[in-house]
Amino acid sequence: MWRVFYYVILLSFFITAPVWATSTGLNNIPTADVVPENVLVFQFISDFANNNTPAYMTGFKYGPAKNIEIGLDGNIFPQKGKTETLVAQGKLRFELSDSLAIAGGITNLGDRARAGREFPFGVLSQDFGFLRVHFGGTTQKDNEGFFGGIDKTFTFLDRDFTLRSDIIQTNDQHDTTASVGFIYDLCKNFLVESWMSFPSASGKEDVLTVKLNYVIKF
Repeated sequence: MWRVFYYVILLSFFITAPVWATSTGLNNIPTADVVPENVLVFQFISDFANNNTPAYMTGFKYGPAKNIEIGLDGNIFPQKGKTETLVAQGKLRFELSDSLAIAGGITNLGDRARAGREFPFGVLSQDFGFLRVHFGGTTQKDNEGFFGGIDKTFTFLDRDFTLRSDIIQTNDQHDTTASVGFIYDLCKNFLVESWMSFPSASGKEDVLTVKLNYVIKF
């Protein structure tokens, strides 16, 4: 197992330009879910907008113990002439019942000049059976706000298919970003995610995100 960590850290030196460190969640918000214990998830992420060059990111998240998650993310291709760093995240989960959990954590840990301010958050997730509901907030400096979302899992071609939608306040609560998307269990170790984000802020474009997850269980 320790050799896996060695390879991950070694790989990190070749992953450049920090991005949002992706905590387990829906599309654009974290939830009270975490990676299971002794599970490592490699992630490959692409963002596409009409007038922007596509961004290609990669990273990992890992469950070192029950109800704990850590991770690193970065841009695959460095920006010319810029010093690049990685962005980290961590989350701690508390199970209140079989259907209710809360979690607290922080994302966007890295060089502020590149990554922006840290994003501390708290979130509650409730499974009602017919639907899961998530609600939380962040105390990110100068951008405090709330977020929420829903998701529902179906069986499609004998594998899990989850529809997900969320909304988060942005720009110091003056704007929001809403999204709708899905995650699908492709096969034993691969999952694919995709969603569209619709920011309300003036001048911001809608963004298509595609994410491929490779899961390793120890």
